[in-house]
Amino acid sequence: MAHPVTHFEVNARDARAQQKFYSDVFGWKIDANNPQNYGIAAAQDGKRGINGGIGPSQDGRSWVTFYVESEDLAGSLAKVERSGGRTVMPPTNAGTVSFALFADPEGNVVGLASMPAAAPKKTTRKKTTAKKKATAKNRRGGRGGAPARTKPKRR
Repeated sequence: MAHPVTHFEVNARDARAQQKFYSDVFGWKIDANNPQNYGIAAAQDGKRGINGGIGPSQDGRSWVTFYVESEDLAGSLAKVERSGGRTVMPPTNAGTVSFALFADPEGNVVGLASMPAAAPKKTTRKKTTAKKKATAKNRRGGRGGAPARTKPKRR
């Protein structure tokens, strides 16, 4: 899938009650130990499911959405608008993630999320000295392939 769903969110008037509800019903372990009381529900087996959040609504409304991964939030919003949707919230940086919200033509609010890629792992290679490189190059004739031909030494 080119743009996978990477996060879901439940915003509620009473975030603690919603967190308890989803924990009781589905057995989700929800960590809301932060000043915003934003509960993170993480996929527990590491193989199936996506991470999500259950937190307080900023405007008093309750709503549920999912977030689709996008490397170019502004570009995705432009496509949304060309296709009949509308921007609800422009790209916003939240530290570890940038996100935006749009409404589809039916009015359903969907999120876009841009998450930094994991840093590439550093590989360690054995350092080859310049002398070894030069010797190897000479054996290959300077261009790879067969060993170089050498002229006989004059005496």
